[in-house]
Amino acid sequence: MGSVLLAMVIFGFCGCATTAVEVKEDAFAQNINYEIAPSAEITKIAYCIKPYKGTDRLHMALSVKNMSSETKRFRVNIFLPDGTSAGGLYPRKVKGDVTGVPAGEEHTREFPMLYNQLPSGFTILVKELG
Repeated sequence: MGSVLLAMVIFGFCGCATTAVEVKEDAFAQNINYEIAPSAEITKIAYCIKPYKGTDRLHMALSVKNMSSETKRFRVNIFLPDGTSAGGLYPRKVKGDVTGVPAGEEHTREFPMLYNQLPSGFTILVKELG
């Protein structure tokens, strides 16, 4: 529950120069759903419209903090009301001794979505991988 409140406090735009649209935090307050693993916390949610492969697209950036005492890997999914979705692994690749997000640290990724306007709400799902 604390992560939901923190996310709503931090909620805002990612500072894109390509959009001048401002959205008040209250606009999404009732249309955001979270399902977050106990070992994770969302520390930042940012979104904006900016170019992607020749057209303007919605981009959502999420920071996930590992709240456990061990290194963990997470799977994040973002679902928009019309069925559009995006997501990925945190961290994206496992190389050498990097097997996940170290204890107490956070990892940020940005996801371009096949959507060209601000959504009326969204669902964020964070799962811990075994």
